[in-house]
Amino acid sequence: MIIALSFIEAIFFSMQELFDLPDQYDSMLNKGIGITGNDKHFFIKGRLEMLLQFLPKEFKPKQILDFGCGTGSTSMELAELFPLAGIIGSDVSAPSIEYAKKYCKKENLRFVDFNELSGFENFDLVYLNCVIHHIPLQDRQAEVERLFSVLKPGGLIFIFENNPANPGTQLAMFTNPFDKGVVKVWPSDLKKMMIQAGFKIRNCGFIFYFPQWLSVFRPLEKHLIQLPLGGQYGVFANKPE
Repeated sequence: MIIALSFIEAIFFSMQELFDLPDQYDSMLNKGIGITGNDKHFFIKGRLEMLLQFLPKEFKPKQILDFGCGTGSTSMELAELFPLAGIIGSDVSAPSIEYAKKYCKKENLRFVDFNELSGFENFDLVYLNCVIHHIPLQDRQAEVERLFSVLKPGGLIFIFENNPANPGTQLAMFTNPFDKGVVKVWPSDLKKMMIQAGFKIRNCGFIFYFPQWLSVFRPLEKHLIQLPLGGQYGVFANKPE
C-alpha cells in the first residue's frame, strides 16, 4: 500500500533534504538575505547585541544551548561571547552537526545530535534563531515545552523569529529555499506557546528595520525596538524558580 504525503509534509521533507547539504548552506541562505545587502554575520551580530541588551548584567551562564544550530556559526559566536560557559550546539540535521564539528572548534563548544540532547539538562540559557517556523505546526507546542524542560529553574530563553509583518522578510523567505511553504510565526502566537509551556515573558523586541542601502538610518533602530515592523523579533523569557 502506498501512502501519499500531504503537500505540507512533502514540503517539510524537501526542506530537510536542503538542511542536510551543509556545504551549500550559505549560498542557499544568501538567496534570501542577499536582498538586504548583508550577510549572515551581520544578522548574527545584531541578534547577539539584542541578547546582551536584554540579559541581566549580573548573568553568568555556565551552560548554553544553541537549539537548531545549523552549521554552527552562532554557536561559535556564543562560545567567544561567553568563554567561561559550556556551549552546546544541537540540530536535527546530522550532516550539519558533522560539518559544525569539523569547522567550528572552540574549547568550550560541543555539537550534539537532537537525539542526544535528552542527556543534557539544566541549561542557564537557551538560544534559538528561526527554528520554530521550520517545525510542523502540530509539533511546535511540544518542542517549546521540551525547551522548558531542559532549562534549569530561573534559566533564560531567547527565541528569534522572522517577522511576518515585515515586507522585506516576506520577500526574503519567499526567495530562500529553506523557507518554501513554511507557516510563519507571529509574535503573539509564539508568546502564547511559551506561556502555555510555563515560561514567563520578560520582553519582546524588534530588530533589522533598514537594509544596507538605508544603513544611514540604523542608529534609529535602538529607538524602534518596540515598533513591530522590524525584519525579525526576539522573545525573551525565563523559567520560574
